[in-house]
Amino acid sequence: MDVPEESSLVGQRIRTRRIELGLSQADVAEGMLSPSYVSLVESGRRQPAASALAHIAERLRTDVEYLRDGVDATVRNRARLELSKAEVLVRQGQYEPALRSLETLADDPGLNEEQQRHRGMVLALLHERQGDLETALVVLAELRQSARRNRATEPWLDLAQAMARCYHEAGDLDMAIQVGEEAMSHAADLGLTASDEYVRLGSSVLGCYIDRGDLAHATMLATDLVRSVDEMGAPHSRGAVYWNAAFVAEARGDLAQALMLVDRALALFGESDDRRNLNRLRIGYAWLLLQGEGHSEQALTMLDSVREDTSTHGGAVDVGYLETERARALFAMGRLDQSRETIQSAIEVLGDQPRIEGARARLLLARIHWEEGDSERCLQVCTEAAGMLEGMGASRQAAAAWRELGEMQRELGDVEQALDSFDRALRAVRVASAAAVPPSQPSDIED
Repeated sequence: MDVPEESSLVGQRIRTRRIELGLSQADVAEGMLSPSYVSLVESGRRQPAASALAHIAERLRTDVEYLRDGVDATVRNRARLELSKAEVLVRQGQYEPALRSLETLADDPGLNEEQQRHRGMVLALLHERQGDLETALVVLAELRQSARRNRATEPWLDLAQAMARCYHEAGDLDMAIQVGEEAMSHAADLGLTASDEYVRLGSSVLGCYIDRGDLAHATMLATDLVRSVDEMGAPHSRGAVYWNAAFVAEARGDLAQALMLVDRALALFGESDDRRNLNRLRIGYAWLLLQGEGHSEQALTMLDSVREDTSTHGGAVDVGYLETERARALFAMGRLDQSRETIQSAIEVLGDQPRIEGARARLLLARIHWEEGDSERCLQVCTEAAGMLEGMGASRQAAAAWRELGEMQRELGDVEQALDSFDRALRAVRVASAAAVPPSQPSDIED
């Protein structure tokens, strides 16, 4: 019978270490095992159970991982310390030294398979924070392929959440929902729906439904998730659900309910040390305040209070989001010059790649041009933003942008262009002409 290579190597390490210490097989076995069992393990003819290997490691004054992989504890400790340091650097916004550390750790023998996966997650987060979502998605796709080769480890809900978040920020809402729903379905098959990871992933999918304008699915999912987290869930997970449920409420026109839910989310996030998401939530709160009347100064004060911390703990999208809302508050206060300067800074941070935040920033810039009397530049920027949103599948926001463009074109007397923009607004939310509506199916006909 062939001896498994892994068993043979484990046995060799045990035998070598035992001889180094001058111990007999009986000495190693004492207290739990038989000498014959130790002999079988050393010869590679027996794969030791976890409890047996732990006993042997203790008797040999070493650790289980060394016996399994042959990597000295000093090497492992150094690698893991370096990984922890890199993760802290990423969260502090020190991307260049973090990247050097992560690249050095690639294939480092001191990291086991799970730790290498964690290294990949940190590397993807680094690229995401820098606004390089495409590279982040490449790293995450490689991790996903590895996960699929080892079905026992699926679903990696944190991986699916990271992918959904990056696709969302990159504007590919359909792919974000597909990735998230696939992982949620697999998790449900495994009975993992009561986990915090599942709830956080569900919150990410919920955010995509909102931006896609699918309020029916968003409402149903929000209801399910709120029910789940009220019965269980860590504060962070509950906060994420209330946060997204707030935007569902706002989309349905219930601003008071939205603000109440965000208050609950803020209280829960305040119990954690997740500075990035706490800041993002406060920015979202300011956005909600700006949807009402008379709260622009309060919103600006809130945004200014987290501006420095967002630059430290957030990424390019976070900074762009914050500056966009600051510009919106300044615009509401009639401070057009400051608003234009701020929104141009936000657009520069967000870059030229198709991004939902980039499109939202451009829409505000178009409104500023309109107020300044530059209608030509206004229409150009608004058309660009509306097309960007439509291309990303953000149907609700695209429809609003096309409708706003149509209103401005009508005010300028360009009725033909206005009608075309209104038509595109309808198509963005998939409202077809009567001729394009299919005949009623039997199940649709009333009795």
